[in-house]
Amino acid sequence: MAGIIGKLVYKKILKETIENKFGKTDALFESTPARRMSHVPAPKLTSNRKKLRKALPPGLSEADQETLVKVKRRAYMLDMSLFSLCGLRFGWSSVLGLIPAVGDVFDMLLALLVIRAASECNLPNGIRMKMMFNVILDFLVGLVPILGDLADAAYKANTRNAIILENYLRERGAENIKQQGRVMPADMSLPEEYDHQQETGTIPPPPPPSYGATTGGPSRPAAVQGGGRRDHDVERQQQGSRR
Repeated sequence: MAGIIGKLVYKKILKETIENKFGKTDALFESTPARRMSHVPAPKLTSNRKKLRKALPPGLSEADQETLVKVKRRAYMLDMSLFSLCGLRFGWSSVLGLIPAVGDVFDMLLALLVIRAASECNLPNGIRMKMMFNVILDFLVGLVPILGDLADAAYKANTRNAIILENYLRERGAENIKQQGRVMPADMSLPEEYDHQQETGTIPPPPPPSYGATTGGPSRPAAVQGGGRRDHDVERQQQGSRR
């Protein structure tokens, strides 16, 4: 029985299959920031769209990138994937919440799957507590018939937790780049950068490298570094010809 329920959850609700590495790779969510997942069309979900630059915080390991994509994907399936009504997006979480008592419990268990996936990034206890608060609040509000379910649909606890994870990983990625002495590239996971790309169809170029004296920073090209030495050799040759 548990196996049947598990297959129903992962294949029918979360749509995690071998093809998308069980939710870890999906072009749709790789190129969509957590705060802009409402831009993903509903109810049709497809990753076969024009390949854009990944809207993931720079400086992350491949494992952290895959985990973030998986969490965003699960949050979308639970909060927004089914239909839109009066400007409000509904997902499996809202539909299951309509089932008295049992539906709210099942909804909470699915929300815990989102936190479980996020925990693969070795999150600090403070981040986990924030995520748990959203899930518990969502569960308590959902116990109120009808109005509670509408409030759940508007609150979108899973999407909030995906945003919390993305913000935390953004700080981690920035720290990784700093330790490596690299220049911080454009962050397409920031909503304003994403909106700029959507409106103009262009990707902001990364900032030019700075040739500073900081340790680990990029050095000048060899031709530039050796320029002063070559000028000195030319002067010596000119002086010798005058003699």
